[in-house]
Amino acid sequence: MMKLEYILSFFKSDKNYNIDQLDPQPTNSIEYGWSWILQSYGEFGLFLIFYISMAILYALSAIIFHFFDKYKLFPKLKLQVTKYPSSQDIKRCINNLVLNYIFVILPLGVVSFPFSKVLGMSYDLPLPSIWKFLFDIFLCLIGEDFFHYWMHRFFHTPWFYKNIHKEHHYYSAPFGFTASYAHPVEVIFLGIATFAPVLIIRPHYLTFYSWFVVRQLDAVLTHSGYDIEIFPFNFMPYYGGTAFHDYHHKEFTCNYGSRFTYLDKLLGTYKERSKPKPKST
Repeated sequence: MMKLEYILSFFKSDKNYNIDQLDPQPTNSIEYGWSWILQSYGEFGLFLIFYISMAILYALSAIIFHFFDKYKLFPKLKLQVTKYPSSQDIKRCINNLVLNYIFVILPLGVVSFPFSKVLGMSYDLPLPSIWKFLFDIFLCLIGEDFFHYWMHRFFHTPWFYKNIHKEHHYYSAPFGFTASYAHPVEVIFLGIATFAPVLIIRPHYLTFYSWFVVRQLDAVLTHSGYDIEIFPFNFMPYYGGTAFHDYHHKEFTCNYGSRFTYLDKLLGTYKERSKPKPKST
């Protein structure tokens, strides 16, 4: 049987992160901040800071879209213009999110922490260049979308949909908070899909943690109910974004990808919201 001391060793820093003794030394403010966090709080402390930051950014971005709904600020960007969440909708969703973030997502993160160390990922300086960082994030977006597509198709098989995935489809007109609203079993499956591209490319920890934040914020956007064309991801080829996923919630049996349309188009599961016909004069 595996000893407790052996398990706990994965949560302890096995390197000296004293900034004065680092080789190479930090060369910019980002590297200095990264090194200071490791020196002050260690590797597991860095994970906890990331997790709390991810939860706060999720909440803040969802609150912004909540104000869009509450005050009907941008009706021309609203996809399902007659459907706004009620206070009961929001309360039900937040209750689910609190339980998922405490009892599912946090334990998944704790488990992934020692597992990522086994993969040989690095905290070391220098941090990846901006181009390496962006390229690895792009690979994670593509990889997660691929794994998510097939898991999502599986979610829509009769038994799994009825007993698990139907919870996520409680809202046919999603709003920002609903990004992680789901049955706990589904949250675990989606966590595996999110981790899968990291398992393949094994990026720097800065990229690893940033990827999970990007994934959550992208999920909030695609569930927001607002089609914001100036969002940077919209300039990527085959990015379907909010309109693509919102239509999945409306129609159920199409658009299974997280954000990209290429697999749905290739495999015949892509549908596009019909555009209103121009009024005759």
